[in-house]
Amino acid sequence: MNQQAWKQYEALPLPTRRDLDWQHFDLRGLKLDNIAQRARPVAAKLTGAVPTGVVFGDLARHRDVANRFLGQALNGAGRHKFTLLHEALWENGALLYVPRNVRVSEPLTITYDLPNHDSAAFPRTLIVLEPGAEATLIQRFTGAPGVHASGTEVFVQPGARLHYVSLQNFAPTAYDFTVKRAHVAQDAEVDWVIGMFGGLFARYDIECVMEGRGGHSFMYGVGLGENRQQLGQFTRQHHRVGDTTSDLLFKNVLRDDAVSNYTGLIKVEKNSNGTNAYQSNRNLVLSDKVQCDTRPILEIESNQLRCTHGATVGRLDENQLFYLRSRGLTLAQARQALIEAFLEPILARIQVESVREEFSRLIHAKVLR
Repeated sequence: MNQQAWKQYEALPLPTRRDLDWQHFDLRGLKLDNIAQRARPVAAKLTGAVPTGVVFGDLARHRDVANRFLGQALNGAGRHKFTLLHEALWENGALLYVPRNVRVSEPLTITYDLPNHDSAAFPRTLIVLEPGAEATLIQRFTGAPGVHASGTEVFVQPGARLHYVSLQNFAPTAYDFTVKRAHVAQDAEVDWVIGMFGGLFARYDIECVMEGRGGHSFMYGVGLGENRQQLGQFTRQHHRVGDTTSDLLFKNVLRDDAVSNYTGLIKVEKNSNGTNAYQSNRNLVLSDKVQCDTRPILEIESNQLRCTHGATVGRLDENQLFYLRSRGLTLAQARQALIEAFLEPILARIQVESVREEFSRLIHAKVLR
């Protein structure tokens, strides 16, 4: 246990609706009593063939590699009570390390399956691509933990390319607190897709830090909320240097009594001229009882750049429904076609066909019923 982080965690009160970032969420059902005693060791299932020199396995068994990077992305940045909880109690997880100029041609998969309703899980994932390396990584979180607070650190070094897909499909009783942070160096690229499907409550804090000129970040996400699900998405595109590009698109489909809160920040530091950043949050509402809030934010300290953002909340277009029905589709078929079209830009970013089909199946099961 990290005693310092644990003391900071204990010192912070549970967030309430008086806190801006938590004001739409109800955490009264969250049970944190004896949380340290409920923590269970996490074993990641890893699949995929790797070339010589690539390290892909249990984090604890490769500390000689991992210790050079562990904590550099997560510790001390953007902390709230549950990131501190992860920092205090995480013990194990998975590592992907790709050496210089090595290309991993086949997708690799990390699966965390957490079956115990009463347990708490705190896995850490570390992804490091050295200069010129390339890899595709699929990360899954499944099962039925009581509380899940995970962290993922990503380092994409100069000229490297990472395609990263993360999928969460917990049981509808889970509380999920996830933080992901990527550092993108000169002429490097990270292209990631986030899928939020399960859980009673899911909060994702996601940041991409642009640290080298010529770096590119593509952050795409989909959230599906039904029944009384609560979804929180807090994104940050942080441009520390100029001549960098970030493109973000998060889309949500909400029905029943679901609640969502999106807050996105584009931060551009001084003398970061040539930055090109775009942020968009789109929400499709299928019920009168849905609560949906979206806050795009710009924090700009440079002059010669291009930064744009936008957000929408809306329903299925009645004219489009009428048109599709006039062409012979039933109402259910017309609704399905429009929802699929709404989410297609996210699914199109997934380069692995089987994973793209997995996303499609979950979408059909949740919002096309």
